[in-house]
Amino acid sequence: MSDEGGDGLLLIAGPPARGEDDELDTVEDHLVRLDPAGARVGAVLRDTYDQLLDGRRSGRWDYRDLRKTEKIHMGTLVEINLHREFDFDDGDATDYKIAGVEVDCKFSQRVGGWEVGPELVGKICLVLWADDLKGEWRAGLVRMTQDRLRAGMNRDAKRTLNQLGREKVRWLWKEADRLPSNVLLHMEPGKRERIMNARAQRGDRHGQARLFQLCREWHDKVITRATVETVGWGLDDPLKRMRSNGGARDALRDEGLLVLGHQDNDPAVIAALGLPQPKKGQFVVTRVVPAESGVQPAAEISGKRWRCAKESDPIVAAPVVPRKPVAIQKRGGID
Repeated sequence: MSDEGGDGLLLIAGPPARGEDDELDTVEDHLVRLDPAGARVGAVLRDTYDQLLDGRRSGRWDYRDLRKTEKIHMGTLVEINLHREFDFDDGDATDYKIAGVEVDCKFSQRVGGWEVGPELVGKICLVLWADDLKGEWRAGLVRMTQDRLRAGMNRDAKRTLNQLGREKVRWLWKEADRLPSNVLLHMEPGKRERIMNARAQRGDRHGQARLFQLCREWHDKVITRATVETVGWGLDDPLKRMRSNGGARDALRDEGLLVLGHQDNDPAVIAALGLPQPKKGQFVVTRVVPAESGVQPAAEISGKRWRCAKESDPIVAAPVVPRKPVAIQKRGGID
């Protein structure tokens, strides 16, 4: 199948087949071995967005609110953060050396927007794009040959891929195109407004009031570290304000809310209730009521069975989940 490109080129659709470019095959195989499902690359892109937004100090959650000078750094941060995540070797003429092959890293907010300098002609590039608003990302490999680059260049002598070049990208991890969620960005606007506009009687407690409101509004889904830090911006330790000793875990118990984390007995309770498991620094919040006989899923907490509440259920004070794991009886004694 062929088509006429914008630069007057006859285009043949599709990336190089396996065996046509041995170095491309080698790099692809190595990356897929390191990250079979693409989860690590997706997490790096999520973390890079959060790093730029700097929600803990700024309260920002939308990429569109960044200044132009901040957005310029996205590509550099992606390159650095991927380098750290995968511990690639340094390249001689490129950013990386992957499985012995020179590879440069290029990021853009749009497909085909990658800018290539003359020193990269003939080299392989790992090209990535992401869109936080759409919640999508992709990564691929392409060799930057002259016939795949536009004739026009910018003042830095950099060019972008023409249509043929875009056709020749070998996309990786095609099933992993969902970017880990930006919770605040994709939240229903009314919920977000109630959270971010929550106020306390004391001015220095506004961040804590916002975190409490987050717990009231966002149930049965993982709350990421970045979300906690953004909602609690201005606080010295937003994560601490989600826990006990005056934090959300204690303060919201009378409202029937369980604030659960990644340690102690929380994972067992979360699993029993059928909720998603948070990682370190993450939380999941649910409202609970006593479970009727035989009802599942349900969790036994302090000798009583509890289930996730329905909207029509009355508010019942939530139980205290023990903070230390219960000893497990094994043959020969207590382990």
